[in-house]
Amino acid sequence: MDKAIMLDRIKDHYSFQTDVDFAKFLGITPQTFSNWKSRNSFDAELLYNKCPELNPSWLLCGKEPMITESKIQELQVNEAKSPYILRKKLTYLEDEIKVLSQADKIMSESGSQIKKAIKLLTDKLQLTEKELQQVLKKKG
Repeated sequence: MDKAIMLDRIKDHYSFQTDVDFAKFLGITPQTFSNWKSRNSFDAELLYNKCPELNPSWLLCGKEPMITESKIQELQVNEAKSPYILRKKLTYLEDEIKVLSQADKIMSESGSQIKKAIKLLTDKLQLTEKELQQVLKKKG
């Protein structure tokens, strides 16, 4: 299996957005990580030490599964407690709050505009009703 693809799969598994973030996690420079990908190689021992749930057969030969079955259940429990995952969730929630706050502001501003428009239309309606009554009185 292509080592660059394997590195991308590991990076995705850990939810790293960039190669730089993943390199920092591994304790290597981004240049080293880039070299691994371009040379289609990596330090399997380092990866296994940093990512112990990886299946050694997958790391060495590309033989599936990527994660050992015994580690999958552990990961599901521990993933929710991962500082990286929790930071990502915090960032996501903070961004959502900002978006909703902006939407709330827009809605309240447009709400006052809508109220003004309703008032203007109501005033026009009343004037038109009066005008109609006057026209009907003149004819009757």
